[in-house]
Amino acid sequence: MDAKLFLEYLPWLKKPNYFYTSKLGTSEWKESDVQDAIARGERDFILHEKVSQTDLRSAPKSLQILYAQYDLKNLHLLWTSFWAEPKQLEQGWGFAEMPEVNLVVAPSEQIEAYAAHPIRGMPGATDCLGVLAKDLESYLEAMLYGQFNATHFISGFPDEDPILLQKTVLVAKHCSLIAGGYEYYDFWAGLFGLSQADTV
Repeated sequence: MDAKLFLEYLPWLKKPNYFYTSKLGTSEWKESDVQDAIARGERDFILHEKVSQTDLRSAPKSLQILYAQYDLKNLHLLWTSFWAEPKQLEQGWGFAEMPEVNLVVAPSEQIEAYAAHPIRGMPGATDCLGVLAKDLESYLEAMLYGQFNATHFISGFPDEDPILLQKTVLVAKHCSLIAGGYEYYDFWAGLFGLSQADTV
């Protein structure tokens, strides 16, 4: 999936407002909860046009397309926060982060994860935490597929429901295949709260 298509599909990730307004009057939902949930959907999945352009001619073409028109600083998918602009790092072009981790388009075009705070002074230590996808297009498609399922079909805690666990494992497997193969399964399973032992 190219970056343009990824951006066009993002609004599909947002639950419709009537999903939240239908919760009004139930014992678990107050009006403020409904308004917060609607605002969160608007904030996390609806993009805003860039105010100014940055020169990204030296960035990989896929990142140029992804960041050509929109500011992505409010985009949050599956524990991942996209940066407003990509930036060149020692390992490649960084474009997003997870807690204590930077996501990078490496020179090989693979998506790699690196410790946000480099390890220094330890012989043989590496900041690379692993490869997440074969390229940016595959990574974006897997993220979109995973977030869509997490939002609309597999919300909840898989460790408390065996059927939900089976569904979540299947989504994680599908994400890893979209990303490039089963070698990426551990990363995608972790995004859904699955342990490495969880398989179907």
